[in-house]
Amino acid sequence: MNAFTANSLDITLNKNGDATATFRFTLEGLIENAIPQSLLEEELKKGLTTSSEPPALLSMDRSSASLLLKNFADTSDVPKGTEYRTATMNFKKAEIALQSSALSSVISADFSPSKIIITFPDGYSRQLDNLDVLPSITHTVVDPAKATASGAQQNTGTLKIVSSPSAVQVYLDGTYIGNAPSQFPDIAAGSHTLLFEKDGFAPVTKTVTVKQGEHLQVSVVLVYATPPPGATTPASPGFDVGTAGLAILICISAGFAGYLRKNK
Repeated sequence: MNAFTANSLDITLNKNGDATATFRFTLEGLIENAIPQSLLEEELKKGLTTSSEPPALLSMDRSSASLLLKNFADTSDVPKGTEYRTATMNFKKAEIALQSSALSSVISADFSPSKIIITFPDGYSRQLDNLDVLPSITHTVVDPAKATASGAQQNTGTLKIVSSPSAVQVYLDGTYIGNAPSQFPDIAAGSHTLLFEKDGFAPVTKTVTVKQGEHLQVSVVLVYATPPPGATTPASPGFDVGTAGLAILICISAGFAGYLRKNK
């Protein structure tokens, strides 16, 4: 079997909710030259469809493809600007589509990109790593003129999360919002519960209070749920039977020798 491996996915949103996506991948083995590019193009378009309208392929070579994703984000007017809510994307479905195609006999596919970056029309971007399902992300692009005219004020703050290790999954009040370390704007003012998780590490929960207009930094350190391979567990202090027994024998021997000298 030959391999198709997704490396990265960069999605840039337009003001109307459409998006341009650059999908970078690696072809290994004979597939790099043996599979017609037209067939790869069709399978990519099927796999990356997020709406009723399939993506339009703009360009493609043997390591990347550029596509237009129609209606990738829903847009709605809000008092301070325009709110964008992106579509979800299940990369496992893309793998299933590929397995059901004419390429299934020659390709083993991993469609889940190691890095995904979504950039909104105001330049704000969100990075997510190693996900099988791209979640929906909501972001508001503030229109200064509109906010001034309406007298609207942002009743939100920003969370800056510093984590060790990296690529820690962050949940805000039970909803996944991205990976840390990162900065998360447009967090509603008030009390929130943060959950930090990563495979192989013990989860951590924190309660924070976000104030209007505040940039709040939260630091979190996750520890291994089990010792990493090769780690040694230090011996616990306690009663060492072997050492104690030897000490007792020495004491008994010394006492018995003294008794013999006294009664000689």
